Amino acid sequence: MRFLYLVFAVFLLVSLATPGYGQVQVLKRCPKVGHCSSGCSKVDVWAFSSDCKYYCCIPPGWKGK
Repeated sequence: MRFLYLVFAVFLLVSLATPGYGQVQVLKRCPKVGHCSSGCSKVDVWAFSSDCKYYCCIPPGWKGK
């Protein structure tokens, strides 16, 4: 039973450590509606892009791919 608790704890830590809680995208370029930052707000979608050093923060209503 302890093993299950350990597995669940590790899974929870990994999922919380992921920027955007698992909603990270990889984009070629950060769109004009977004901005580059070392940290995004919780409502923004976090993305990696070649033109940002850390993350590209995109507003939640953006639908481009």
